[in-house]
Formats: sequence, C-alpha cells, structure tokens
Amino acid sequence: MTIQCQADIQVSLMFWYQQVPGQSLVLIATANQGSEATYESGFSKDKFLISRPNLTFSTLTVINILPEDSSFYYCCAGDTVLGTDQSTEQELPPT
Repeated sequence: MTIQCQADIQVSLMFWYQQVPGQSLVLIATANQGSEATYESGFSKDKFLISRPNLTFSTLTVINILPEDSSFYYCCAGDTVLGTDQSTEQELPPT
C-alpha cells in the first residue's frame, strides 16, 4: 500500500504518523528531502518505506501489509529551524 503526500509549498521536513483507532498519533519517521528518512523506535524502512524525491512530495509504502497494519496514516509538512542558542538555563534577574 502506498500513500502520497503533496504539500502546497516547498518545505524542509515531512513527517509520517500512524494512528491505530482509539489511540494517539505516533510518529513513524521524519523525511528530509535528499536524505534517508529518520525512523522512530519501533519503525523501520523494511516495513515503512518513505520516499522524499523533492521539497513538496513524499510517499509512504507499507510493505507486506498485514491486518495489524490497519490504521490511519497522516502526513504533516513543515519547516523547523533551530536557533543558535539551545540553552535551557534561565538567568534570574537581580533582587
């Protein structure tokens, strides 16, 4: 089974999620154009093959589909830019 995802604009990242009925969304993988998808724990390209040929398109192929693969599958697209200061420390003002 292959699902296609088309974004209206060019985006850096596309995310694929699985939702088993009655449960929360679970991230399968993050797809960055031009490189291999980054899979979350419990998911692999052997079962969930993700392609990202350009900045507006991605596909998810579920290989050797089984009854337990029955789920909702979602694609989300977006740009995530990390700032240069990733510190979690906070300085308190003088008292």
